[in-house]
Amino acid sequence: MRITALKASLAAVIASMDGALELAASEDNRDLTAEEQTQFDAWQKEAEGLQASIKREESILALKASAAAPIVVGGPAPTVPATVKQKMEPGAMVGRIAVAIAATGGNDQRAMANHAQQIWGDETGQIVANMEQSTNAKGGYLVDTDYSRDFIDLLRPQVVIRRLGARSVPMPDGNLTMRKKTAGTQASYVGERVPAPTTDMQVGQLTMNAKKLMALVPITNQLIRRASFGVDNLVRDDLLSSAAVKEDQQFLRGAVAAGAPTGARYLAAAGNVLAMTADPDLLTVSSDLSRLILAVKNANLPMLSCGWVMSPTVKEFLANLRDGNGNIVYPSIEANNTLKGYQIGETTSVPDNLGVGGNESELYFGDWSQFLIGDTYQVALAASTEAAYDDNGTIRAAFSNDETVIRLIEEHDTQLRYDRAVSVLTGVTWKP
Repeated sequence: MRITALKASLAAVIASMDGALELAASEDNRDLTAEEQTQFDAWQKEAEGLQASIKREESILALKASAAAPIVVGGPAPTVPATVKQKMEPGAMVGRIAVAIAATGGNDQRAMANHAQQIWGDETGQIVANMEQSTNAKGGYLVDTDYSRDFIDLLRPQVVIRRLGARSVPMPDGNLTMRKKTAGTQASYVGERVPAPTTDMQVGQLTMNAKKLMALVPITNQLIRRASFGVDNLVRDDLLSSAAVKEDQQFLRGAVAAGAPTGARYLAAAGNVLAMTADPDLLTVSSDLSRLILAVKNANLPMLSCGWVMSPTVKEFLANLRDGNGNIVYPSIEANNTLKGYQIGETTSVPDNLGVGGNESELYFGDWSQFLIGDTYQVALAASTEAAYDDNGTIRAAFSNDETVIRLIEEHDTQLRYDRAVSVLTGVTWKP
């Protein structure tokens, strides 16, 4: 609902204001700089505007409540009764909305709602009827925040960094400013009536701005025409898979760019990017693994959600590594998917064809609780029967193939709260 989005935006603005004041307070309680004060005043003005908008929405809701009339999704009741309500699988509402948009062309919201009502019942029909159209560059229809969050939560097991414990933080208005630690702190014991020493903690500002991820999923019109309970989940899974593959790649190795999130490889401190020891053997491999762990441990981090990220090739090498007596060196890899006591995240998003010779990979270790993913929790959906899409290098036209292309847009950004929370081993040539 609009009032929910407005309140979420207000909370984000207040958090940014509070972050600016906290930053100044942490630096000997200094005053805001002229630039910071200008930004603070802009946030304050935005907050006042949002408060006024929330008041208007609350007044409208009160008037609507007093009028209390049922909303009718469509015209006369369909000749075939709506399907009995069944328990909805997580993220299924996104699939249902996508199918309703695709089946009706996405131009007539009333037709979309009627279609959804006849297949999935009154609740889904009502949700589609009350959807808002996106008024910004995203286009399409905005999925309610609760259902968008439900869909994005399903990405966690499919995106390795999310799975290993990266923190998702709300970014409802597309921007977030907060503090980050740039150097460690030191504490001291003091005698009686001795002033407390400064802790020498160094902090900076961490900013995230929403980057747009777009996924295109073609669906045959024959499948849409035969829409049923199974189709919404099929569409949902296709949308999830498409978004997850790109997130996985970008969150790990995305280079610094204006229009996309930066990956852990380029957010990590330069001193934490290490080169593999030449001529690898059992001794050097073990040493390189320890170097990666120590690079993070020595940063005095809480080590809350530590784990490895590696390619399947590197994992198989380590799983089959044997000592001079033929014993498996790391049996825990096969036993419980851990290495040196830490969980392993395996993904093909870590390439095996890097380097001049095209035979190198990378290995990551980190406290992934320090990796932040700013999510707007707002999914936008649109559909087209005329769109073209890239099918492994071949451009295909939806109209010629009797298909409808569904477009999903979600927005997010990434940051590390402490750049020493991740270490990377480059030039890895470990192969089974």
